[in-house]
Amino acid sequence: MTTKTLRLPDVLAAAVHEVGSREDIEDSTAMRKLLRMGYETYLAEQYRVGKITLRESARRMGLSLSETLDAFRQKGIAGNVGADDTLGSLQSLGAARR
Repeated sequence: MTTKTLRLPDVLAAAVHEVGSREDIEDSTAMRKLLRMGYETYLAEQYRVGKITLRESARRMGLSLSETLDAFRQKGIAGNVGADDTLGSLQSLGAARR
């Protein structure tokens, strides 16, 4: 694990402390949790607008593809694969099995 030092505005320091108090965890653990949540939200937005793929999102989050899709669905982001893409994939799978 890497140690980083940063300056937090008072409002963010209070937010970290609030999360720590509510969840009965240390402020450092609360900060890691909030950073992780923020990063996952960032990746979800990058995926939503098509800047990164689901596979890249999953890799960066350290999750499987299905876990990543579930995490994105919880944030209200549906897969950005259209019906034509899905049909094409199914046809490719069918052709590969022959």
